[in-house]
Amino acid sequence: MAAIMAGCGQGLEQDFDFFVVVDFEATCVKDARIFSQEIIEFPAVLVDGATGRIEFAFRRYVRPKHHLVLTRFCRELTGIRQEDVDGGVDLGEALWLHDAWLKAATAGAGNKRRVRLGVVAWGDWDCRTMLEFECRFTGIEKPSYFDQWINLRVPF
Repeated sequence: MAAIMAGCGQGLEQDFDFFVVVDFEATCVKDARIFSQEIIEFPAVLVDGATGRIEFAFRRYVRPKHHLVLTRFCRELTGIRQEDVDGGVDLGEALWLHDAWLKAATAGAGNKRRVRLGVVAWGDWDCRTMLEFECRFTGIEKPSYFDQWINLRVPF
């Protein structure tokens, strides 16, 4: 994030008003791949593009549809408890809630122009592999701002 945020708060023109940093967690098993892997945690933070400060945070647990019971490995790896996902929402609702949160969080920043958002993730897994695949697999429409993202692995 530091490379992207270089120059923040120094009066330089930024490409983005805000960065939306995501880091999904998904169902998993030890030493194997599962089909279909499902998002079980949808966290995001909103970072001000001018100051580099975290302005708002969002988190929803997502109830899996195919692998209802988390493996012990998954619980230990992610720190997510079974009761977290049992009380979670489905992915479509999590996306809707995230979109509403994002619109409310950036409402005052538009100043009669469109707010420029940059989605940020560590690698392509979160947006390309997990979110894109799961939305296609389940027929859920994802917000268009998830169509492109900044891969933090590239500069590091």
